[in-house]
Amino acid sequence: MKRFLFFSLLILSLFFQSCKEQYYFRENYTHTNALIHDSIELNKSLFLKAHMKNGDLYVLHNSWEIDTVRNSVVGEGEMYNYNRRLLHSKKFAIPIDSVAIFETNKKLIGTEKNRIAALTVLAALDVTFGIICVTVPKACFGSCPTFYTDPNDNFHDANAEGFSNAVVPAFEYTDIDDIKAVRKSNSKFSLWMKNEALETHCVKDLKLKAIPTQKNETALQGVNDNFYICGKNISPTKAMVDGEDITDFIKMDDRIEWRGESDSTDLSAKQEVILDFDLNADIENVGLSATFRQSLLVTHLFYSAMGYAGNQISDLFAELETNPKAIERINNGVKKELGNIEVFYLKRETGKWINSGFFYEEGPIARNKLVLALGKLPKGPTKIKLVVSKGFWRIDQCELIELKSVVEPVTVSPSVVHKNNTKSNTSLNELLNPKEYLISMPGDEYELDFELPQHEAENYTLFLASTGYYLEWMRQDWLKDQDWSQFFDIFYRPKHFLKQQAPLYKKNEAQIELDFWNSKIDTKTFSYD
Repeated sequence: MKRFLFFSLLILSLFFQSCKEQYYFRENYTHTNALIHDSIELNKSLFLKAHMKNGDLYVLHNSWEIDTVRNSVVGEGEMYNYNRRLLHSKKFAIPIDSVAIFETNKKLIGTEKNRIAALTVLAALDVTFGIICVTVPKACFGSCPTFYTDPNDNFHDANAEGFSNAVVPAFEYTDIDDIKAVRKSNSKFSLWMKNEALETHCVKDLKLKAIPTQKNETALQGVNDNFYICGKNISPTKAMVDGEDITDFIKMDDRIEWRGESDSTDLSAKQEVILDFDLNADIENVGLSATFRQSLLVTHLFYSAMGYAGNQISDLFAELETNPKAIERINNGVKKELGNIEVFYLKRETGKWINSGFFYEEGPIARNKLVLALGKLPKGPTKIKLVVSKGFWRIDQCELIELKSVVEPVTVSPSVVHKNNTKSNTSLNELLNPKEYLISMPGDEYELDFELPQHEAENYTLFLASTGYYLEWMRQDWLKDQDWSQFFDIFYRPKHFLKQQAPLYKKNEAQIELDFWNSKIDTKTFSYD
């Protein structure tokens, strides 16, 4: 047992720190960390962990307060250095600007919420709120911000989900989504943003990208975030997977999706979708458009990673926040093994498949619509092949489309914001000020009003650019799954990890759908406040 413990600690240390560090002191910290996350005491004894940007760490107990003058957190506790040697036990004033990540099991209110929420991972508050995923804990609803053009639509009809893979501040990026809305120029447009999960959403910016379009024109977003005015479109005559005809799933944008089942032995196992088209027009630039989203496999794997990190989840997030090599490990690990929707074109003259690019977009909720430029293709029978990991992607529609021209969007910022049905100038200013974040807590709902400018084109086709990141809350049910060897595999043996996870996911593949959607927060009845 001691040998296993030492090996586990060594593995985790190899990921978090360099080989020159003193592991003896980390064992002391690990013991302390396990005590404050003890399943019995987790909802009784309050704590606040502050991971500093320089690698130091503070653990405050029971009570603390925000000093708004010095912008610091003040409280009693312990300070550990970079190697987790215990340096001091006393009262501290911790400068907030020097903190990479906080973690606490206390509900944030008042000044605390305003000052530190954007850096805080909350632990075990699902019990406090009475929200527990009983059957399949790794299927709890997670969404990032969800956006709707109709406030009465439910989560199955979300028009977009913002910055889905920005799980820490360092991952912040701008996500552009086709919200499938066409509106008249010189008109008002409203969009609703909801927080329907146990997450803290930190929204830096929200803007519409409005593409001027005439009556019979459409606009699509390219895989590299450019925009096209589009003309003729051609549906597939046939779509086949492993001898199965899936044409009815792929032919129309109708929310009836194709998704193959996962492989029971290897989650990275691939399969091919063969699309046949009759390209009966002479088109200078042909594009392949796809309407798609990820399956809940991505949710299972992300929450599994959080569970295996266990009571050191904030250590992981702090490492991602401060260590570029950790980010590189993620991008070159499980994500790379699962892969993209790879696109190949069959060159008739040689009979060889030509790699033409790929589709990729994070998130299992909102359907994405993108177009990949293929260039000029010869008229006649045309074959396209998609290569995907089994059970990882849902595909609603594929079609060939004429790309007539690249166009620059008109950028429109919100003019009015309502938070939970009350006009909020504060929220509007947070979105308009490049130095501020709008902090959205579970149950929050925002109505965003935009004034579309006058344009000689009849309509605007609208896309949403959302910038920010989010912090997933740790669930108490996940803490019991802590397993450092599994956690090690995620980063250093991703192929092995995906094979090991295959039977676990396969067992719950059907149930995960029901549990995921049923654990969504209803913003009409739930409020963090």
